[in-house]
Formats: sequence, structure tokens, C-alpha cells
Amino acid sequence: MALRSEPRRFVSYDYIGNETWQSQYLRMLTFGQQTQRIQFPLWHAKCELEIKQYKGQANITIPTAALWGYRNIGSVMLWTNDRDGGVKYDIKYITANGVIGLTKQLTSDWEAFSTVVVPVFYGVLQQEDNYSNTHSNLSTMTINLELLQNQNAPAFPPAWDEFHVETTMRDTCPDRGLPDTYMGAEVFKDEPPWLDNIAANYSKNANRLDNETGVFRFDLKSYDTAETRQIKYMGISRAEGYNFQRFFMRCKGMLKSFYAPTWMNDLELAGDMPSGQIYLLVNFNMFWKYYAKSKRRRTIVIFYLNGTCEILKIAGYSIDDTGKYGKIYLENPLTHSLLKKQVAMISFFCRYRFGNDALTIDHDTLEISTMDLNFVEVDE
Repeated sequence: MALRSEPRRFVSYDYIGNETWQSQYLRMLTFGQQTQRIQFPLWHAKCELEIKQYKGQANITIPTAALWGYRNIGSVMLWTNDRDGGVKYDIKYITANGVIGLTKQLTSDWEAFSTVVVPVFYGVLQQEDNYSNTHSNLSTMTINLELLQNQNAPAFPPAWDEFHVETTMRDTCPDRGLPDTYMGAEVFKDEPPWLDNIAANYSKNANRLDNETGVFRFDLKSYDTAETRQIKYMGISRAEGYNFQRFFMRCKGMLKSFYAPTWMNDLELAGDMPSGQIYLLVNFNMFWKYYAKSKRRRTIVIFYLNGTCEILKIAGYSIDDTGKYGKIYLENPLTHSLLKKQVAMISFFCRYRFGNDALTIDHDTLEISTMDLNFVEVDE
């Protein structure tokens, strides 16, 4: 059972005080009372003003791609630069087409593209903080803040909530054809970008007994080995980063499981398989030794070169009569011929949960963000 409707949110910003007053301000923040509530711009959610806004208006218009950054946000700032600063307005309403209603009228004109629109939140500083003094005038500090849950925010448009999936640049390319859901669980469809090696570790579901005498005795609790995979994903646009956040929120962190391919070349066909055949012949012949008694690794996804895929259920593992090939029995016969030259990759289709209730996002730019995700293989 999820204990919260939304996750707690924390932000960290690295600041450099280039001028004396900026360094003084950074040092003073460390003396603020822990109970003091401060207002802070959500800089990584800012956007440019695309339409000129005039004095006397009671609303502004922002790109819909930036709307997700305004959930549980009660104020907005129109900002120009560090010296001139900006003006903060409380938000009255937010619409799905990007119109933000204000509680007061604009006091001046705001030019398009030279004005930045920034969400403003109430937060508190972390209990411990530090800064570094490079010399008498320059200080550096990482400001760590926790967003308060009650921001006096207006209702967020349901059309852009966590169940909405934004269109991304990848959607214009041929996808792998994975379904949105499978067996009642959502499917995580994003292929690893291979920014780094995919680390995987395994733990055997057995207890070792009698360690004192040196005798090797084990209490086997299950034939299922638990795999944990760590994959670094990159969102190359604001929409992609927001979609990652939405998926994490829909799963409630570790609460709900989901399906995803291993994205490994797990099975390699030994040749073409005719329609109606109840098994697959694969080059590696030892699958039966490791997977035959396990309840996991019973589903595969076949990725075709034409950009589509097919999900098949496995009934069992064996070896062919010659002993040369592995034999993968299917729950249902093939409905069409499976030609080796048309297959790009065959991966196991596994059920995972996130390995952590916290999602850490590093914003390299306003558009590009990276995050390390832990996938833990589970039964359900």
C-alpha cells in the first residue's frame, strides 16, 4: 500500500558567488533557522516566454512541454537576469493548454524569448550544509532543499498528470513494437542508451549451513536466482525526462512491478523455424541445466528487423537428440514461420521492480537529464 499520493521532492543546486554580495548571501543561508520557510525558483523547470505578455494581463502562457514542472507549485516568477531580477506572482489556476492564471495583474510588459518563466516553490534547507571559500570574495555552496507538500497550489490539469505520456523525438523513429501492458502490468519500453556498461549481480536463494566444520551444506529455498540490474538512462529532451518521472510515480517506487526486456541477445536461433512447430532450436545447448526448474525466464520477446516484436511463453527447456542444440518448448505452436534472417534479437521478457523508492535525476542541461535505475527481478 502506497503511503503517499506523491513522492517527496528534494533539489540540489551548485552555486558560485562571483560577487561579494552573492558570497555573503550564500554564507548567510547556513545561519538560517531550520524552521524558516523560504521561496526558491525551480531552475531546472524554467522555460522561455514565447509570447509577449502585456501590462494589465492577469495570465501568462507557457509551452505545454513545461507544464509537468508546475505540479504542486503555487507561484511563478518572470525573470530577466541576475542584476535586474524578476517579479513573482501567485498562481490562481493552470490549464492544459499552458495558460497560467495569476492572482494579480502584470505590472509591466514582458518581452518574448528575453524573459524566463520559472516555477517558485516553498521549501526548507537541509539541517546540515557547508560552503567553500576560494578567496575572500568567492564562495561556492551546494544548496539542498526539500519541497514542502502544501504549496497552496491550484489543481493540476488531469490531462498532464502522471498517466499522461508526452510525445518525444524518439516517437518519430521506428520503435520496437512493445505493448503498453502485459499480463496486467505496465511495460517499461525504453531501450538502454548504453551510456555505460550495464552492471548486473545475482544472489542465490539458498542459505549456507554449518560454516564451522567446512562442510558444504546448503538449504535451497528456491530455484529462482534474483538478478539486479543497474542501467543508466538519459533523457535527451525535457519530455523524455518527464516521462521517466511519470513512470516512476505510476509504479509508486518499489510498490508496483512491471515488465521489461533484458535487452540482451539471450537466445540465438539455430536456423529457421517452421509454422506450427512447438519448440525453438537455439545454438546454446545448456539452458535446461540452469532454467528448467526455475519459474522465471519463462517469457521471451523476439525483436524483428522491421521494428516489430512478438512475445512468446516458454513451457520448458531441453536438448535436441543430437545434443548439439538447445530446445526451447513453447506453450503454443508458432503461428508463422520464424526466419533467422528477419530476427534482430531474442531477449528474455522479465518482471521487475525498482530497487529503490528514490529516483535521483541529474540535470546536465534544461533538456538533458540522466538517472541510474535499479531493476530487481521478481515473480509478480
